[in-house]
Amino acid sequence: MSETIFERLEQQLKQLLDEAIPTHVTDNINSALELVTVMEARGFSFQLKDACPKSLTDSLWCANFLKDGENFSAEYPLAPVAICAAAIGALTDQ
Repeated sequence: MSETIFERLEQQLKQLLDEAIPTHVTDNINSALELVTVMEARGFSFQLKDACPKSLTDSLWCANFLKDGENFSAEYPLAPVAICAAAIGALTDQ
């Protein structure tokens, strides 16, 4: 069986962070916001934006982490996935 995007993101986060990641971080917004707290403790600021705010059928979330003038962003229809992908980008570039 092939890995899902959720499993790959969680695996990458586990490798990049020295601490445990929140349970169900890729499919639970509360867990993803716990990850944001971890990132903010590392000096990142965070912004989550609804890219389709007026649509009743479309969903696209843009998560941004900013540090030292560099922006690390990701877009995905599910907010927790966008947050995790942006966090991975930010942690990988350090």
